[in-house]
Amino acid sequence: MAFTVGVIGLGPMGGNIARNLLEKQFKVVGYDRIPEQISALDDVGIEGGENCTDVAEKSDVIITSLPNMHALESVIKDISKCDKPGQIIIECSTLEVGQKIEAAEKIEKAGKIMLDAPISATPPMLAKGMASIHIGGEKAAYDECVSVFEGFTATNFYVGDVGDGSRMKILANYLVHVHNVAAAECMTLGQKAGLAPDLIYSVIKESAGASKMFDIRGKMMSESDYREGGGTMFEIYEKDASIITEFAAEVKAPIDLYVIGRQKFNSAMALGLGHLDTSAVCKAVEVSAGINREMVED
Repeated sequence: MAFTVGVIGLGPMGGNIARNLLEKQFKVVGYDRIPEQISALDDVGIEGGENCTDVAEKSDVIITSLPNMHALESVIKDISKCDKPGQIIIECSTLEVGQKIEAAEKIEKAGKIMLDAPISATPPMLAKGMASIHIGGEKAAYDECVSVFEGFTATNFYVGDVGDGSRMKILANYLVHVHNVAAAECMTLGQKAGLAPDLIYSVIKESAGASKMFDIRGKMMSESDYREGGGTMFEIYEKDASIITEFAAEVKAPIDLYVIGRQKFNSAMALGLGHLDTSAVCKAVEVSAGINREMVED
């Protein structure tokens, strides 16, 4: 089945979702409250929607990628005006588990179906086709949308009910943040031992201690260049960190390493690095160890 996909929220994640789908020859109707986010996709042929209701009317499947629950509630209110029973909403925002369940209930009352489908990737990873997506909700709805998931991610996993997609994203983000700090400490330890950052990166990324975060962010650390992905990454991290710590408290699970790692990110923000990618946590660790490498800047 050929889908017309609506994408609501064309920021760093939603914009890359739309671009990937367009490059895979899907027809995409997009909307964002910031008109420039829509026009940024003119080169790949997006059709701009007038509003969220208009996107819903023109689409078979809708993807939402939004900053918070308030924005999602507003979108749900608007798309509920579109009378398309059984229309599937692929909700990709990173929110609390309870918020996703609440959103699914509201969408169900409007006669539509929501899939809880947060994405595990940074915006640059998503743009490069390296993202993974974890989907919870009706299995039949998931099966119907597999081709859409394959249009903007590298891997997709059906993980259970609504809420389970977000639970899995919490686990993934836990490791993203911990591995980011571990990579920073590894890079700093190696330098203190007299090894060059580029050598540390090239060797460790092929070793048994490698991780996807070391592969991607370790390179940025080795070059002391934290510009890619900057701007909002620390804001996203702070939101995600709150979700993770509150979720762990709710289920009564120990997250000692995560709590320690969170302090390292706090140090980076205290040093005024919040406008950069979160890999800049390496700079904070270096400073604490007496290393003063010059950062690459515009």
